[in-house]
Amino acid sequence: MSGDDFDQVFGRRPIHAPGFADRINRDQAAPAPGEPSEATAGSGPYKPYGFLPSGGLGESCEVVRWMDGTEVPEGLVLQYRFLMQIGFVGEEQLKLFLPDCIVVIDGKRLRDLRKKLSRRMATFIQQWNPRIWPAPPVGEPIIERISVMRPELLRSGS
Repeated sequence: MSGDDFDQVFGRRPIHAPGFADRINRDQAAPAPGEPSEATAGSGPYKPYGFLPSGGLGESCEVVRWMDGTEVPEGLVLQYRFLMQIGFVGEEQLKLFLPDCIVVIDGKRLRDLRKKLSRRMATFIQQWNPRIWPAPPVGEPIIERISVMRPELLRSGS
């Protein structure tokens, strides 16, 4: 079967067919010229949370805390598809319920973060660390502590 025979039977494929990434992003509008391509909270060097564009294919959020008394980050990357529930206490605490753990975020002015998480519009969350950012933000959102609670493994018959 020649190429022409194939085209006659199955139809000709357009030369510039949209690729996978084009098909995924077709409903997302590109940012207008002059608009920022990323959105972060906080006007100073410390950004408690934000959205960094990932081409529309990312469905995750990186949660970073700091090992006590160090500049060593530790954290986890949560997949939004596993986020079962977002609990909150006022604007000072958020609880992210995942199948294997609960991420507890303590801070101030966290209402906007709660809304962004519920809309999958946050790609990173980071705890404030005085060793990295000497002056705490005033009148802006701040994440003072992030803790991860995991259920204890129960052993049967030991």
